[in-house]
Amino acid sequence: MYKILIAVLLMMNSSVGLAQEKYCRYTTGNKTYYGKVLNNKVYQLDDAPWNGGKITRKKGLNIGDVKLLYPCEPQLILGLGKSYKESWTGKEPFKTVRWFLKPPSSAASPGDSVVIPSAVDALKVEVELVIVIGKKIKNGNEEEAAKSIFGYTIGNDIVAFTESYYEKENSQPDETDALLGSGLKIGDGFAPFGPFIYTGIDWQNRMRKLTVKDSQGKIKVNYENNTSGLMYSPAKIISDLSKVLTLSPGDIVFSGTTKAFVVKAGDTVKLGVEGMGEMENTIIATTN
Repeated sequence: MYKILIAVLLMMNSSVGLAQEKYCRYTTGNKTYYGKVLNNKVYQLDDAPWNGGKITRKKGLNIGDVKLLYPCEPQLILGLGKSYKESWTGKEPFKTVRWFLKPPSSAASPGDSVVIPSAVDALKVEVELVIVIGKKIKNGNEEEAAKSIFGYTIGNDIVAFTESYYEKENSQPDETDALLGSGLKIGDGFAPFGPFIYTGIDWQNRMRKLTVKDSQGKIKVNYENNTSGLMYSPAKIISDLSKVLTLSPGDIVFSGTTKAFVVKAGDTVKLGVEGMGEMENTIIATTN
């Protein structure tokens, strides 16, 4: 009975033991800080929140008066494939997660413009629940993995898809080219996330929403899907990944999605996860 209770708690909330709080990273006066958000005000911290950062000033700043950045500085940005039940209809799912890696240069902030690389004409965008690591973990079981999770944020896993690449270079698709798909996921600014990290929240049963509008404001995409469709709990995801590589505080994991949507220069992408705010980025053409 005890083991069953522990399993249920891990599934319900992978930020076990953390209070429900809200954090950000921001700039003001040409300086960058971590902050704690209370009642639409941000209070400067003396360190990252997972390092026990404490409020240094009694007076907070209005959220609208600071530039919100991506809320942590990951060394590793990981993404998952086929992590939702919808991908496995009529099939036997993998027993462990499947992942890919993005470099730190893929990180982008809410409000940043995402540049379409010159090698392609269009991108694909996604809305995902993002796991934020707060404690170093290697070879951890699910209980240890749950304790390593600091909180959650919102992210857009962007990819320059292969069809666009082949078309732009005027060549025929090579079905044996297994590297290209992963390679087109790692572009500059291809992982916008934020603006806030939420601790102590239940990751389940939250609607993921994505809207794409063209330059005239016309809606091209209006997508919704629930996080309850995740095949693997965040604790399972982090445990599996930790058996391959070391995850450190500030690292993030995009937990996957069911659909990706084509966007072109001039489109604006707004995404959110229920109860966790929204994020918006505009897609622009390269100027080089």
